[in-house]
Amino acid sequence: MIRPWRTLPAIAQMGKILYNLMIVSGKGYWYGEPPMSVILKRRTFLKFVVTGSVTGMLTLLMGCRRRCSWEDLDIISRDTWRAVPPDVEGSVEGVYDAAANPGGWYVYPQPLAEVLNTIVVHHSALPLSDGPLEIQAKHLSTQRYADIAYHFVIDAAGEIYAGRDLQVRGAHTGGHNTGTVGIVLLGNFEETMPFEAQLDSLKRLGRCLRDTYRITHLAGHRDFQPGVTVCPGAALWTLLPEIARELRLEYGIEGYVGPPKP
Repeated sequence: MIRPWRTLPAIAQMGKILYNLMIVSGKGYWYGEPPMSVILKRRTFLKFVVTGSVTGMLTLLMGCRRRCSWEDLDIISRDTWRAVPPDVEGSVEGVYDAAANPGGWYVYPQPLAEVLNTIVVHHSALPLSDGPLEIQAKHLSTQRYADIAYHFVIDAAGEIYAGRDLQVRGAHTGGHNTGTVGIVLLGNFEETMPFEAQLDSLKRLGRCLRDTYRITHLAGHRDFQPGVTVCPGAALWTLLPEIARELRLEYGIEGYVGPPKP
């Protein structure tokens, strides 16, 4: 006969060992606090230790799976979607100069974990058939940018495309591009709702950006430029605070730091 009161000490000891091992291993994968808020909310850990709860163990294991995996994102490369190489000198951006052209094509000289702080979410406000190639063509010919303005593009099926090199400052949010990551979802969300696959990919991508680069905030384009744009569309914009909460990011523009001083 199994006597729970005799097995509880062993379960508690096993939980303690597992907890300590995961805290140690967590420090090797993440900057600062590991992504599960020290692997597990303490109340869940206590539940596991005190009651020997199977639910507690399952929560622990499920939490481990929420760790970022860039490989699982299966990001479609620029070569695959036939991106045109950047044209810096022929663009309105031009070559960066701290004094003469501070808004120019800027390649971050420091590690991205030291400069990136905010994810800015956009909608393309174009037909769903217009993907990264069409957006890049529009940005080069109409806006005369040096490259596609966004760092990532997410289509209706949830596929993620690599946009502008993440090491390069984007051109997606007027006056607020330094240190921000531009992610655009295909569609016009003033007229329709975003697809669940798009939202899921946004969260997965956001989790990887958070864990890899210490990003702290998420916001919509219109949060930075109120009265200037309705991007990312009302249907998506209203979802962003909850998405930020799920990703354990602050919602809003307060994390923005700005360009380096000359």
